Amino acid sequence: MNARPRTLRRIAVTGIALAALTVGAGAPAALASPGGPGSSASATVHGPGAAAHDPAALRALLASLPDEVSTGALVRLSGAGQRTPWTGTAGPVAADADIPIGSVTKLFTNALVLRSVAEHRIEIDAPVRRYLPDLIPDAYAAVTVRQLMDHTADLPMLTSESADPRTMVLDTFAADAAARPDRIPAPGTVQQYNGTNSFVAGLLVERISGRTYEEELQRAIVRPLGLRQTRMSADPRMARFWAEGGLDSTAADLDRFMAALLGGRLLPPAQQRHLYEVPDVPYGQGKNCLSGKACFSAAGLMRYETGDTVVWGKTGSGPGWSTGVFATEQAGRRLVYAFNPKPGASRDQQIDRVVQFVNAGFADQPGTA
Repeated sequence: MNARPRTLRRIAVTGIALAALTVGAGAPAALASPGGPGSSASATVHGPGAAAHDPAALRALLASLPDEVSTGALVRLSGAGQRTPWTGTAGPVAADADIPIGSVTKLFTNALVLRSVAEHRIEIDAPVRRYLPDLIPDAYAAVTVRQLMDHTADLPMLTSESADPRTMVLDTFAADAAARPDRIPAPGTVQQYNGTNSFVAGLLVERISGRTYEEELQRAIVRPLGLRQTRMSADPRMARFWAEGGLDSTAADLDRFMAALLGGRLLPPAQQRHLYEVPDVPYGQGKNCLSGKACFSAAGLMRYETGDTVVWGKTGSGPGWSTGVFATEQAGRRLVYAFNPKPGASRDQQIDRVVQFVNAGFADQPGTA
């Protein structure tokens, strides 16, 4: 299927910036590096025959660039149908480019929280205020850890410009209380994509682990998986988004992370099931879930249907980049894309480009819906 059916739903670019930027008990004993020692190296289009399946739809899409939407792009396809990862590029983009991944960072943050659940240090359905009583106001005492991660917490939207995560959250709560003093939160009733949830989750990671977010990320995920190019961004425009959107990475590292997360290397079965648990509630304002129902799981993964195939992933953006990771369940096939939006390209054009990459990456997959 090279062409996208007009009936397919469009996927929203969560957190997209259109200008410069707006092991304890129960845990896995070891984090094996998925794909073997050489899996971090990209197999590019310059090595024909490396893949059993020729990703024709992706090749065609890359061959059409640059155009009025993108000046360049990078795609990595791996898993089912690929003997080795296949990487293609278009325009002035290197296969090993360092990319500001923006909101894809949320998947790393939620994975850290779920590992704490696996280690019995927190309970997924316990109130967040049990662990952060000095951060969460009494009005939000009913908000659970799960609701932070699946965006049903009903916390106020971020308003603070502080570079300190704790101050940012406290300022946001204070500003909302002043603006809406009579508001009664209703957690668990509506899903609304909200960066405040991820900042609170990052602070929860720090409180439970006794380490900084960056230290715990390195200890629990980055070093065990061999993610050599995944780190907090040196760009202050990105770094201020911290556990919500502050990481830089590469396509190879993101592929390795998704293989570990969906493939069961990061979490035991009891927590692995949370990856695919989407609350049965309406979706609120915005274009993040276009069906009118919730699409984010308890791990922060977005559920999306391309043809008859269900894939799970996350999108994000940073200065000059729009990025995403998607995979079928158990990481059967995995796609990482990153493209450079052309200055002046509209939000809808960029959303359509995301959909084109995702649909092309899973075009020949059998239905799993």
